[in-house]
Amino acid sequence: MTMPPYKIRADLKVNGGDRMLCLMATDNEKPEHLGLKLAAYLSFWEEEMTVDAGAKHPALAGGEYLPDLLGVDATGQVAIWVECGNTTLNKLAKVQRRWPDARLVVFKEDLPRARRLRMDLDGELPRPERVEIYCWPERTFAEWMRCLSEKTHVCGEAGGGLFNLVVNERVYATDLVKA
Repeated sequence: MTMPPYKIRADLKVNGGDRMLCLMATDNEKPEHLGLKLAAYLSFWEEEMTVDAGAKHPALAGGEYLPDLLGVDATGQVAIWVECGNTTLNKLAKVQRRWPDARLVVFKEDLPRARRLRMDLDGELPRPERVEIYCWPERTFAEWMRCLSEKTHVCGEAGGGLFNLVVNERVYATDLVKA
């Protein structure tokens, strides 16, 4: 059994496009978080998201928090804010207030975690319906993680939580569930 990677150098040939992406774990970041980020990036392939946008990103000026992935509109304003794995309700509430027109999306490993977050959002957050939550059905997140390695080659089609891919010579096809 191979260990999950703490660094992913991905060669992506998806939807007719060709990109390279390097994800490196920071501080206490787990490999599963990198797997979530890669999947989120593929889900938003057409939007050309910025991964781990820093505090110096113009769209985030004066903001208190940073997203895992960031999409901006033609005017450079925050259009899509993506969180992967655990996040706080406080963070989501502040992002919602600061960028009221931005799409807020959270990627979770499985349906129980996604449902738990949805229940927490429904009880605590104003306009909880604005937060989209995507998760893997059943045990498919573990399958996704088994496909990944430090050098990851991905080809196929992806977008909107739908994956029809070959990842490191393994076929990987799944549709994420919206919770």
